[in-house]
This record gives sequence, C-alpha cells and structure tokens, in this order.
Amino acid sequence: MKIKARFRKTMASVLVLMMILASIVVFPGYSYGEDDGKYLAAIRTIYGKYLSVEDGGSRAVNATKDKIGNWETFKVVNLGRGYIALEANNGDYVRASRDAKGLFADSDDLYRRERFELVILKDNRVAFKTYDGKYISAVDGGGGKVVADRDKIGDFETFEFISVQAPRSDKVTLTAKADDKGINFTWTLPSNLKDIIGYNLYRGTASGKQSSSPITDFPIEGTSYTDKNINRDTTYYYILKAVYKDNTLGVSSNEVAARLVAKVDLKAQTAENGVYLSWNRPHDYRNIIGYYLYRATASGKQSSTPITDFPVEGTSYLDKNVERNTSYYYILKPVYRDNSLGPASNEAYAKSGANTTEIVIEVGSKYMYVDDQRKEIDPGKGTAVIIKNGRTFLPIRAIIEALGGEVEWRESDKRVSIYLKDDVIHLWIGNKIAKVNGINKETDVAPYISDRDRTMLPLRFIAENLDLEVKWDGLTKTVTITMEK
Repeated sequence: MKIKARFRKTMASVLVLMMILASIVVFPGYSYGEDDGKYLAAIRTIYGKYLSVEDGGSRAVNATKDKIGNWETFKVVNLGRGYIALEANNGDYVRASRDAKGLFADSDDLYRRERFELVILKDNRVAFKTYDGKYISAVDGGGGKVVADRDKIGDFETFEFISVQAPRSDKVTLTAKADDKGINFTWTLPSNLKDIIGYNLYRGTASGKQSSSPITDFPIEGTSYTDKNINRDTTYYYILKAVYKDNTLGVSSNEVAARLVAKVDLKAQTAENGVYLSWNRPHDYRNIIGYYLYRATASGKQSSTPITDFPVEGTSYLDKNVERNTSYYYILKPVYRDNSLGPASNEAYAKSGANTTEIVIEVGSKYMYVDDQRKEIDPGKGTAVIIKNGRTFLPIRAIIEALGGEVEWRESDKRVSIYLKDDVIHLWIGNKIAKVNGINKETDVAPYISDRDRTMLPLRFIAENLDLEVKWDGLTKTVTITMEK
C-alpha cells in the first residue's frame, strides 16, 4: 500500500510539473516555446523579487531584481520523475553548494547538485528540493541572498514560474579557417542588431567545454577575428555570443573546431617519367600520418580527390600518372591521426617529363621563360635582350646555366668561355673570331661590353654551335630555344 501511495504521489507531481510547464508555453505574450525539452521562465519569490545571476559575485544566484531581464531568465530542463535543472543565461547550470550557503550558476554539466526535485504547492507555486534534502530559500522573501539549507517549506521557500518576453534574435553562424599564423573566424550578423556592442569568443580544447572567460578582454567589434594565442598541435573548439550595452550576453552560436598547423612548402620539378614533388616536414609532424596531393591542369582547379588512395609517407613523391609534356598544378595537405586534414600548401607546378628544356626570350624584355617559369635574363641587373646590327644580343650566363651548362670570364684577354655538355665555345670581346671545340670560326658580329658594363653575346651564333633547336618568330620577336636532356 505504501508503494502504491508513493507511486500515485510521484505521478501526481509529474503531471502537475507538465501542466505548469505547459502553462508557461501558452501564457499570453510568451513566445519562447520549447527548445530541445527546455522551457524558459523567470522565478519569482513570494514577495515579488526575481532570482537573478547578475551582480551576484562569482555567479551567485540572488533575489534582488524587480524586473525580468536576461539574467533573470532560466531554461527549465525537465529531467523526468519530478526533477528539473535550471540553465542560466550564461549557459551554465545552477547548483546548490556543498555547504548549502548558496546557489551558483557555474556548472557546465548536470550532476547531483544541479538536479532539483520540484515540489508542487497550491496556486501553481513550487518549492525546490536539493540533493541534500534541503529547500532553496530566498532569505526574507527576496532582496538578498539565496540559500539551500532549509528543512521545511515556508513563505521564503515558495516560488512561482513567470512567463518572459521573446528572446532577442542574436544567434549567429560562426565559421573558422586555420592557416599557418592563426585561426580566422567570421560570423553572420544577427537579425536584430539593437544594443549589440560586440561579440565574445570562447575557446576550449574539447567539444562543449569552452572556458567561461572570453579570449579577448573586450568585446570584438565587426564580424571577424584571428586567434593567434594557441598551440600548433591542438584542436580547439569555439562558440560566440553577442554582447549588449548592459553587458548581458546573447545565445551561443554553433560550435566550430579548428587546428593550427604550419604550412608545408611544396616544390615541383620535371622528371623524365613524370613530375617529382618534394616538401618540408611541418612543426607538428608527430601527429601526421602522411600527406595527400591534389592535382590539376589549371591553377587553382585541383580535384577534391587526392592522386593516391592512401596518404603519401615521407616528404617526396614521383607522380607518374600524367600526360607527357603537360603542365600540372599541385597542392598538398597533411593528414592527421584522426583523419582530419591540415591547411593546403602553396601551389607548385611543373611540366611532366618531355626530356627537353625550353627557353623563351623576347626582344626588349629582361625576362625569359624556362619551362614556363619566368626568370631574369641578367639577375639583379635588369639587362634586356636587344637587336644590334640586325643580330640578337644578350648576357648569356643565365640561359646557359638554365640548360645545365657553365660560363666563365677571363679578364686578362676578355674571353668568355661557354661549356654545355661536350661543347666548348670561346669568344673574345671585340673579336669576330671564335673557337668552337678547338676550331676557329668567324662570326658576322663581335661580342661587346654595353654602356651598363654588361657582356653582350650574339645569340644565334652560340645557339647554332651548341646544336640547340632554335625557332625565330619575327612577328612577336621571340626566340624559343629547346634542348634535349
């Protein structure tokens, strides 16, 4: 009989709780409604004061407020079997302290001291019973301290749920993107900007465990921020809240996660049977299991599918699955133990192996293109290709070195020596007689020293005597030199 009576009493309490919570939802002017099983309400003492977290010191709950604001609004969480929890505006749960001397809104999860038995009284009034079997009390009916040490229910232990106004539309969508310098955040503007002075960003190292202190001393203005005060090998989780003129906070944004890692410097070069790629090992390599390479035939158009089924181990790779004599563009991303990806490296490109080197120069330009990569003809000097006496002249050193050869200067007799593969050419400034592989040959123009003190050599004579393939385009005044490797 005692069990049946206890069961009936429990069921009655649950039904009354449901009726009270349901009545909160349909109160005139109430538009919060249900939010994942939570109901928003204010809690009023018998003498008309409201429970509040603001100005309580260390987030203590007090009973000092005459009006309902954000800090007087609580989410009433129905835990079942007649138990509830109270979530304050700061996102933390209310708990009864161990010494029963107060309530504090500083708990980030629901434990025993965050659970309260809702005792249903007459006239829609309630009392809150703590884990220790004590009752919450607004001392003197409000205007001061709230404790959790009363053995019996009296006027000061009696409360009433009150409907509140609709929340401000201040929830934003937060996004995060990491690079090698920090984590960059952007967020949307809330639909209601009235009285918002900025935003607080909160950080944690586990999902849902953000610190209660924002990462900046003052609210962030605008809709973007970069967090640089972080470690490179840690995943961080963030939320953001709007801050109002009265220092109250808006609702939490969505949670985002990001990891700061060092960028990888990717290099690509032509290989006989493909494209050879190499890169440096980043700072946090101990958490990296490999790398994914992404390829494209146009800059910035890399496929979302890596070129290998599994991450590449080591710091180099030879891409053989390419068309010959075709330019390819690559990026690389580290792969971490949790299968997350690091930020993309720089883009590197090279032509797949055609067993040739191609150099393109243009009359009047100080640049040349070596396998499509622009380089200075006379590095640091700004010397351009010119036409003199109908012949093309230029400083030859950079071209010969790009082809794999060497150039030497002998001051005593002003001799320029060119070495490429098995060929050797000697030319003398002001002299039309040159020596090619030990045999004297005459040029129709002599090398000379320019007004800017640069050694200018005739391109056609040198190219033909090194057995290079040369194409002359008179329309664009460009010269294309091709050498088999």
